[in-house]
Amino acid sequence: MGLSMKRSASFAVGLVLLTVSACTPSTPSSETASPSKPIASSESASPSKPIATNTSSWYEYSSEAGKFTVLMPNKPQEKSESRKTDIATVKMNVAISEFNQAAYFASYADFPEKFPDGEIEPLLNEAMKGIVGGLKGKVTTSKESKLGKATCRDFEATGKIQAIDALFKGRICLNDNRRFYQMFVLAPATKFSNTDVDRFISSFKIKD
Repeated sequence: MGLSMKRSASFAVGLVLLTVSACTPSTPSSETASPSKPIASSESASPSKPIATNTSSWYEYSSEAGKFTVLMPNKPQEKSESRKTDIATVKMNVAISEFNQAAYFASYADFPEKFPDGEIEPLLNEAMKGIVGGLKGKVTTSKESKLGKATCRDFEATGKIQAIDALFKGRICLNDNRRFYQMFVLAPATKFSNTDVDRFISSFKIKD
């Protein structure tokens, strides 16, 4: 993946939190942002293990702290960063796997208070727009969905990164009205594999 693609993709990961803060009424918070740092060993995901598929060996990534599992094309890099929003300082934990010029993202963040039921769908919709709009993209399909008890929004979009035509596909979920999950794939249109992307998104499971 080229440098410009990587930078834009990294920007998209953090963008959704900024969108959440902009679209939600501010609430006082005594928390302050801390410097970016790697995920502590106590929060690290358990070791990934290879999964045999028809096309390649994928990895089952399991996050004990995030309480989710997902298949990724290869062993992902883990990052953890605290971001100060209008709501509170939120720690975002993300796993990034790159394969065939595509970037696969899976992340979670906990907000200090639960969102009212009536705010969940608008919140997910604005978060989706934030991810796509931040990369100057256009949503082509969008629908509500459920993943266990979590409320989700599935989307597809097109856009450009520099002069490169790009495709996006992902799912954003809010579980227990406060844990925010996002998983999506960003890739040049010529390298976008619906088979691989669907395998990634459909494999995402939230642990009870």
